[in-house]
Amino acid sequence: MYSTTTPRNDASPSKGQWSLADAYRYVSEAYGGYHFDVLHGINVQAGIFMSYVGLWSYYNFDNWTYQPSYVSSNTPWFFDGVRVQIFASEKLKIEPWLVNGWQSYGKFNQAPGGGLQVLYRPTGSFSVLGNQYFGTDTLNTPGRKRIHTDDSVMVKYYENKGAGVSKAAASLTVDAGCEFGPATRRRGRRR
Repeated sequence: MYSTTTPRNDASPSKGQWSLADAYRYVSEAYGGYHFDVLHGINVQAGIFMSYVGLWSYYNFDNWTYQPSYVSSNTPWFFDGVRVQIFASEKLKIEPWLVNGWQSYGKFNQAPGGGLQVLYRPTGSFSVLGNQYFGTDTLNTPGRKRIHTDDSVMVKYYENKGAGVSKAAASLTVDAGCEFGPATRRRGRRR
């Protein structure tokens, strides 16, 4: 399933001579990194890594639910580039990104995309997540910019391990984004 759903919206393989969609079809992750034992840990990673920008994780064992929401299909399942995970404390993670683009194997234009995730979990029952992204992701239109923010709050308000319903939680997610700049460049001559 993931071999088609993950790269399905990526138009970047049409740029260049290699068929990236076929080359990466069965590769979900391929990265290297280094862990620095400072603060509560700093990880520096480069390659293709699963980095879902939203409340729901790519990996089911990270989630409180069994399946993602319908709209989660519109957000990235992977990034291709470099990220730094800074665990400032046991409860706070700050993760800047420098990537090829919004769920893209290749780079659409000359500028890379950039972003930031901030995750704060002060207790096991409360989580705040903020994701920000900026990039030039429109194929053949280097002046067009994309901005996106995806921010969530989750509260677990009930837990009783012996009951028929063992846990209950509520979440609120706010997404906003836009593209601005010149229209898509068309190929061919003007008459």
